[in-house]
Amino acid sequence: MHIIHIILKPIVLFLLILSSCRPSQTENVSQMTGSKQSRDLETEASLTLDRYHRAAAEAHFDEYFGLMGDSSVFVGTDPGEHWSKPEFMDYARPHFARGKAWTMKAVERQLHFSADSNLVWFEELLDTRMKLCRGSGVMSRHGRHWLIEQYVLSPTVPNPLMKEIVGIKQSYDDSLLNKIAIKSNVPNNIINSNTIKTK
Repeated sequence: MHIIHIILKPIVLFLLILSSCRPSQTENVSQMTGSKQSRDLETEASLTLDRYHRAAAEAHFDEYFGLMGDSSVFVGTDPGEHWSKPEFMDYARPHFARGKAWTMKAVERQLHFSADSNLVWFEELLDTRMKLCRGSGVMSRHGRHWLIEQYVLSPTVPNPLMKEIVGIKQSYDDSLLNKIAIKSNVPNNIINSNTIKTK
């Protein structure tokens, strides 16, 4: 009996050590799975934006607008360009009908996911006919598919050129601010989000 006890003691000790290791192994597998899921989400979201830009460059109207949510908004570079999806479709249709709409190639991109991974907000640096522009916005996840809910396109202005650019557009901006103030009946420095539409 004493011999059996001597033999079993190291075996029991080994099993205890082995079982104590299992939670950390399980945790590592879980972390690896989560990391892979994150990479998959990033890839899917990024590919959606790539398809969006490619559809515009190749004038695929249905694909382009199929990647936008029904209540999506496109904000263009002009102060008056704040389009609902139907408005943007009306604006874009003649451009797409010519066989080439616009070409925007992402050269840098950042993706930021919500805690539940159902939303992603992004910003990307774009090579366009207007030279470098900034694209930013929000996408929502539907299974493995993403839909663009908002896209904001802005030209970039290097800091050393800002004073010159402001001087070029100052009279236009002052005139527009005055029109907005008159239309909304508020002072120029109190303009809310509902008064910026100039169409």
